[in-house]
Amino acid sequence: MRTIVLAASSILALAIGMAPAHAVLQISGSVGGISVQCADGQACDTNPNPNQLSIGDQTLGGVQFIGSSQTAAIGPPGNKLGTSSFQIINNSGGSVDIALAVSSTSFTAPTSLYSASGGGTFETAAGSTVDLSFYADAANGQGADTPTDAPGTLLFAGSHVAVGLTDTFQLNSGTLPLVETGPFSMTLLASGTLIDGGSLVGRTQALVTDVVEVNEPGSLALLGGALLGMGLLGRRRRAGSP
Repeated sequence: MRTIVLAASSILALAIGMAPAHAVLQISGSVGGISVQCADGQACDTNPNPNQLSIGDQTLGGVQFIGSSQTAAIGPPGNKLGTSSFQIINNSGGSVDIALAVSSTSFTAPTSLYSASGGGTFETAAGSTVDLSFYADAANGQGADTPTDAPGTLLFAGSHVAVGLTDTFQLNSGTLPLVETGPFSMTLLASGTLIDGGSLVGRTQALVTDVVEVNEPGSLALLGGALLGMGLLGRRRRAGSP
């Protein structure tokens, strides 16, 4: 979990005091009580492409963050908000609490389904914890103004406690209904504790929705006629007609 926050926080620390007003894609984190924030296109963002927010490798309070990336993909044919980090290593001398929020706005409707997932591998980190939650907001509100800022409705949440020397976890909602009829926002929250000497590798979290194509009345009539014709043909064959 902290990998999520830590990776982002390192560069986010460069943007303290620079509140991203109404940003589209942004991240806010707290690492060991240090608050950090970064938005797409700010100086702390090392990726010049829109809807892609990357943070350079950093060491923050004895915690090393390697490879952090946040992305927002706007449909059609689908929407996705994701966050990931390659590795987070805690050499601070003690356990570190981490909280992270990633949010983006104006995802495309209509939608009918969503899936939420997250995972990673704890190494030499028994006792470390991770809590993941996923939100969607029909009011299209901006989230991640703070590490706990998540407007809208909670869609899915899951948690995990690391055991053993190597512990791989995977949380998945499966495919569930989500009906959005206008532009909406999505927010990912992550929090947890990483013990001293532990690391989190390959941390990922994503919320994905589909976009439903609206058929024209003429297309629906054509489809209905085709189905009716197939039904009549099948009836004739069962009755022995040529």
